Formats: sequence, C-alpha cells, structure tokens
Amino acid sequence: MFERITKYFKSLVHKTPLLLHLFLRRQFQVEMQLMNGKHQNENTHPSIIHFSLNKAATQHTKKVLRRCAIENGMTPAHLNEYAFYTQYPYLTSLNVEKMGEYQHLFKPQGYLYTAFGGLVQGIPELEKYKVILMVRDPRDLVVSSYYSISYSHSTPPKTSSRYEKFTQRRQAANQMTIDEYAISESERFYTILHRYKTLLLDNYPHVYLTSYEEMTSNYQDWLQGLLDACDLTISDELFQTLIEENQRLQPKKENIHKHIRKGKPGDHADKLKPETIEYLNTKFAPIFNAFNSVWDFN
Repeated sequence: MFERITKYFKSLVHKTPLLLHLFLRRQFQVEMQLMNGKHQNENTHPSIIHFSLNKAATQHTKKVLRRCAIENGMTPAHLNEYAFYTQYPYLTSLNVEKMGEYQHLFKPQGYLYTAFGGLVQGIPELEKYKVILMVRDPRDLVVSSYYSISYSHSTPPKTSSRYEKFTQRRQAANQMTIDEYAISESERFYTILHRYKTLLLDNYPHVYLTSYEEMTSNYQDWLQGLLDACDLTISDELFQTLIEENQRLQPKKENIHKHIRKGKPGDHADKLKPETIEYLNTKFAPIFNAFNSVWDFN
C-alpha cells in the first residue's frame, strides 16, 4: 500500500510546485532533517552504505535493505533520491573539498544510506560503516542504460536541477543506435567502476562486494549474504516474503517500457553487434580482472 501511494504522489509532482512541496515533506522528512542537522537516531547498529551503479538492481536492493533495516530499528536515508527531485546535489558528483559541506549527513550508527550510483568521497570514518558494493557486467549496464534513458526512466520534475540534463540525455539517446550509445557510455561506466576499485576496495578491505549476476543466479543465497554482511537479523516471515516477491517481479517477456525490462544477465550478447562487443571486451578487460571475485568472464 505504501509503495502504491508513493507511486501515485510521484505521478503528480510534475504538475505543480505545491504538490511537489507536499510530496517532499511527506517522503523526505529524514533527509531534510539530516541536512538541517536536526535528525536524531538512538539505534547503535553500525550504519550501512549501499554503493552500486544505475541499472544494477539498485532500486530493488534499496527496497530490500530498507525493509530489513527498518525491522532492525534503523533509519533509511535516500539522499540521491531526494536530489533527483530538488536542487540538492548528487553527492557522487562532488570532490572531497566540496563534500566537506555535507559530511554532517553521515552518521556511523543507526542509518541506512541507499543507494549511491557512484562513489561518495570524503565520508568520515568509513571503516566504521557496513559498506555494500553491488556491481553488474558493464556490457549489460550500457544496454540496460540505453533502454532506461530512452524509454522507461521517469523524468525529473522541472524544479529539479537534473531536469535539463536528463532531457538532453534522452534526446541524445533517441538519436543513437544502441551500439552507438553503448560505445559512447562505456567510458562513464569504466570510470565509475575504476573509482570503486582504486578508491574504495583498495582502501577499505571490509567492503562487501556482490553482483547483479549473483543475485539473479541464486536469490536466496544473495539475500542471506547481504544480511550477513550488514549484520542484520530479520524474521523468517520477511525473509520468505522477499524471496516470493522477487519471484513475482521477474518479467515473463521483455518490455522496454518497464523498469525491470528483462531481468537476466548476458543481454548484451543479444542486443549488440559482434564488433561492439569486441570493443567493450577490450575496454572493460581491466575491470573484469579487478572484479574477478564476482565475475568470471575469461
């Protein structure tokens, strides 16, 4: 029921600033209070930070973590989602110096910060957090990104600082073939993954690395691994509910207008030309080697 109501509000926020204001106050009280330095949480569980990439089941994983964290008395904070609707910056786009203005948002106990589509630099005492990094085969990422930008991703409201940039990206994608888009976007995804490797994994050995491929191959094991890494204990009822809901989410056939378009790894082999795949294989070879604990593409 909560998610249906939220979806309804989201469908209205584009129509008037007043509705957007009401939506933000209803949906993002925690985020607004954190920015003002007013939110308090007495929960002592180490805070959780969920890093990923867009189109690596970020929304699904965010919802799973949210429900499990709430059952453990933690407070979810969706800073990127708040930025999507407002002039507030994506923290992933800030350098260390600029990030200094927002360090107060991060507290090492009691919060779930989800989901970031790239690295956030300058979080104080990151070693005190439970850090999750979920990745996906970048060849599939560029394909999924193409369909998302072109067809299924919702447009930010006009009051958002992201509106103009997003509409420009959608127009550009609509003028490209999927192969042209894949090649043009490969550098962006390479940069995100390379930064995760050099700035996160190489410096913080406690980071839990998992993948979209692991999630789709054995959801129950993936879910249990996620819970263990976050040190979260949930009821048997919730655990079973999450498994059953995931099964119902799987599309019976591909639909380019749906957020979950296909839900299976290896889609690039069906959608891209052989020469494009060869280009991407060469481009991402260092990434495949760096993340070989969750991928085996050799």
